Amino acid sequence: MSIIGFLSDFSLPEIFRFIDSGSKTGMLTLRVLPESSPASHHYIWVENGSIVAAASELNENGLLSLIQQYQWVSDRVVTKLAQLRPADQPLGLYLRKQGVLRAEQLEHLFQVQLVQQFCVLFKLKDAHFKFEQNAPFPTQEMTGLSLPVTVVEVLLQKFVVLKQLFVARRIRQEKNGLNTKPDMFCHQIGLTMDIAFFHSLHLSLFETDYTLADLAQIVELYYRPYDIPKSKFASAMS
Repeated sequence: MSIIGFLSDFSLPEIFRFIDSGSKTGMLTLRVLPESSPASHHYIWVENGSIVAAASELNENGLLSLIQQYQWVSDRVVTKLAQLRPADQPLGLYLRKQGVLRAEQLEHLFQVQLVQQFCVLFKLKDAHFKFEQNAPFPTQEMTGLSLPVTVVEVLLQKFVVLKQLFVARRIRQEKNGLNTKPDMFCHQIGLTMDIAFFHSLHLSLFETDYTLADLAQIVELYYRPYDIPKSKFASAMS
């Protein structure tokens, strides 16, 4: 069974409420309309009402590429292990069982994987969507973690406020004659997540209990003089 429509008729929160209402399993595809933004696709897989993976392509190479960006293990090793992985086992879970990734690294990968997609989707005026029930899972894109779809609405609300806070911070700096970073919002969020992770600072954009002060601290974190591995920073900038 497939359900299709446009975000101008059904918002993202409404779509995920529908998925949650029946604890549905399947794949949600969103195709960005060229007049709204550069054409692109976003794929989100859910199992029993929980998100298990997200990607911008169907080549099952997104999670592997993300792992390689962080260089926690050599490209040769992670590529070889991906080839040896049982087809029915999530790649992230398999790598953890092999001692290649730690639990906290998997959690970070999963958060980045989802935020990369939703950070683009939250600001769209329109897009075509299609939900296909019982679509096969891309196990090579899966960390083995999951997230209730009900958190999506909270995440989108956070993005709205965080973007306002970043803009306010930039305007304030400009008024004070300070140089500002011309970074795009999604890059700001991604870099902040990496800063928090590499400096062992707890940051989860999926938490439902948060305040305006909590979000303001996230913005402040972005402007602190923290470093992240050069390899990851170069990948983020590109």
